Amino acid sequence: MPRPEPAAALVALGLVGPLAGAPLGAQACQEPHYRWTEKTDTALAGVAPQPTSVAAILGSWAPPVLGPHDRCAPRSARELEAYTVTAWVRLIDTVKDDGDWHAELTERADSPSDSCIVVEIPAPQYSPRYGEARVALDSLIGDRKIRKSGVLVSPVLARVSGAAFFDGEHRHGGRRSPKTDGGHGRCNASVRALWEIHPVYRVTSP
Repeated sequence: MPRPEPAAALVALGLVGPLAGAPLGAQACQEPHYRWTEKTDTALAGVAPQPTSVAAILGSWAPPVLGPHDRCAPRSARELEAYTVTAWVRLIDTVKDDGDWHAELTERADSPSDSCIVVEIPAPQYSPRYGEARVALDSLIGDRKIRKSGVLVSPVLARVSGAAFFDGEHRHGGRRSPKTDGGHGRCNASVRALWEIHPVYRVTSP
């Protein structure tokens, strides 16, 4: 009885269709959340941050070719740089299921709430600097009233520094789609709003 051919050999001969319809890299992906290694590492903490603004990000940062299926995509292009944004904290969520602190920032204190970008601070277990950034943000918020939804009744101005990150998980459609899935907090004004500062390395008062 002939010995069965290895699957890889059969694929190479064109005798079998694509294995499970997925590339080999996708099979090896073990990230617990979308691009989790990129979201939690401190590799860019020593890079001098470039100043930018919420308006510049929403108005001119081109979205990369990344979508919800790029679970293990490494950083590239703009994501290899660090940035500083001075903007108004409008919402804070400290109980996300992935352990990050999620904050939404707008250009002005009275900007439309959906004209925001997301900044996220990972849990301190990944680096002490994340614990320090959380303490700093908490100190800036102080005793301001926060609604159950996480919205600050009185926005606070903060300077946030960290790595640029494109959260393609919330892109709706293909890797070049201009739409979001509506699940990126309130920051769904355009696909450019999927740009984040993530991870945040430092929070200070302006």
